[in-house]
Amino acid sequence: MDIIRSNRGIVRTSVTTSILVLALAGPAAALRVASYNLLNYNDAARNANFRTVVEGMNPDVLVVEEILSQSAVNTFRDDVLNVLWPGEWVAGTFDDGPDTDCGIFLRAGTAQEIAHFSISTTLRQIDEWTIRPAGYATDDANVRIYALHLKASTGSTNEQRRLDEVTAMRALMETYPPGQNYLVTGDFNIYTSSEPAYQYMLSSANGLAGVVQDPIDRPGSWHDTGSFADIHTQSPRTMQFGGGATGGLDDRFDMMLVSPASQDGEGFDVLSSTYTAYGQDGLHFNHAIIDAPPNAAVPMVIAQAIHDASDHLPLFADFQVPARIVTQDALALGPVFVGGNATDLLSVENPAAVPGDDLDYSFTAPSAFDAPAGDFSLPAGAAPALHPISLHTDAAGFFAGNLVVHSDAPDEPSRNVELTGTVLDHARPSLDAAQVITEGTLDFGTHPVGQFAPLDALVYNFGYQSLQGLLDVYDAQITGDVRFSIAGGFTPQTLGTDPGTWSIEFDDAGASDGTYDATLVFSTRDQQDLGGALDLADLTLQLTATVGDAASVPTDPTHVVVAGIASIHPNPFSPSAEIHFGLTESGPVRLAVYDAGGRLLRSLASGDLPAGEHAVRWDGTDDAGRSMPAGIYFLRLQSRRLDQTRHIVRIR
Repeated sequence: MDIIRSNRGIVRTSVTTSILVLALAGPAAALRVASYNLLNYNDAARNANFRTVVEGMNPDVLVVEEILSQSAVNTFRDDVLNVLWPGEWVAGTFDDGPDTDCGIFLRAGTAQEIAHFSISTTLRQIDEWTIRPAGYATDDANVRIYALHLKASTGSTNEQRRLDEVTAMRALMETYPPGQNYLVTGDFNIYTSSEPAYQYMLSSANGLAGVVQDPIDRPGSWHDTGSFADIHTQSPRTMQFGGGATGGLDDRFDMMLVSPASQDGEGFDVLSSTYTAYGQDGLHFNHAIIDAPPNAAVPMVIAQAIHDASDHLPLFADFQVPARIVTQDALALGPVFVGGNATDLLSVENPAAVPGDDLDYSFTAPSAFDAPAGDFSLPAGAAPALHPISLHTDAAGFFAGNLVVHSDAPDEPSRNVELTGTVLDHARPSLDAAQVITEGTLDFGTHPVGQFAPLDALVYNFGYQSLQGLLDVYDAQITGDVRFSIAGGFTPQTLGTDPGTWSIEFDDAGASDGTYDATLVFSTRDQQDLGGALDLADLTLQLTATVGDAASVPTDPTHVVVAGIASIHPNPFSPSAEIHFGLTESGPVRLAVYDAGGRLLRSLASGDLPAGEHAVRWDGTDDAGRSMPAGIYFLRLQSRRLDQTRHIVRIR
């Protein structure tokens, strides 16, 4: 004899028996359903025995036959079940019919009753209970349990009565669509698998609705046949006391049959290897369960209680419950810069009670997002699976949509996960607020010693708006004449709408007359707390100051000259527009107008020009004086350091 330990107790099994080696075999079940003919139960005289038997089975749902009244139901609940597990058991709806009746008891926290219906037959009514395992919220997780006690005794007349009874039951079962989860259990009083009632229940000739399957699939003549000794359920006694049969174990009257959907490996499903006639060891054919040899399936104290409690062995089987699904409700991806990586992990969990069904699932991602392709499976109770969900980052924008998780979880076959994401354009460093300028001059002007004032160097995040990242000005270096410095030293700044300002000083103490030059370079990059941040262009300011007589060189010491076309006003224009441009050093310059085909129309400036700001006007004519039609034209400014093009629009 082997001893197996599980979290339902100590299991004793015989190595000589078949799949109905009966004890608490296998892993702890998500839902254990038991069935027990209580033999005309109407009082508390046998309660101690029933407590011993039921405690050994440790069921979650208990279906009973031959219970005689509502009072008997209450007594069994209170004096058997709730003595063993105080306050945990409730009785399902009981319908006191014309003969002995069936009842159901549910362990709180494992299942709840949803509905009850009584089916009238030519003898005893058949009960249909709809139950729902704990932890589920929709009817898709429901299971129907049919409890019956068919007409007893041999002979064609009694076989017909049993066929009539199951025909009435199946008439109701066939009103439900195929693919439902249900089980039929109780005292069938069927002697052989060839009997019409058994064959009718298994037949799919009229469709699959209402069809049942036998989890142990052992057809044959069960009555008084030794080859079926390991599945017989009546009678565990050979002496007469308290009523009931006394022939020893020689009939398989008690059965648990299930729907095809409950034996397909998916969702609510019987674990066939756990199908158990409790106390049956295969060694007591035509004998009492307590006769020699000692019972090899259960301890003798339980065998004695089974013998004294009823003339039937109880049945139980474990059922896996359907898969469940838990994910985050939402994922927010980003913000991230264009071209960066925006990925977060979606956690998928299957919290179904072990051994629940595997969660089978797949993803459908909304536009602008990616999710893993293919099918996935996650065992019940396993660690959460983590799946990367990504946002496309090829263009700036705010993005939103629902990721659909398709699964076989009955409560949520399509679960929506709200996805949002933000992609930002890179920052745009500039020395000018009106256009992107990366080079300029900060001219302190010409002054006598002691009259130089500090000047502000300004840096802009050009065109900043909600879909643009911040600009990080993280370093500044001055090379050249050491008389130039940043007042108080350089302090990094992160720029959005407002420009960054650094005060630049020229130390003229002891300076001789003449011009002093240096170069100030600001190092810039995208803000560093977002993915995809890049190092951006350096901004270069030429610093110059002239010590001498201010009257000889008129300058504006507060003005920064920026290189390039600064403004076109008005634009569009009619009849003429004024173009302003800046040069940071003197030299050859050309400013000209071209048409859309690249043909030169008008030269506005050509030759050497001094550093500083300049202005020219275009009246819309070409070099020959001909008036140009309305349309888009192009201004091109070329110098040693520049090659810049801007469009200009003429209107009538």
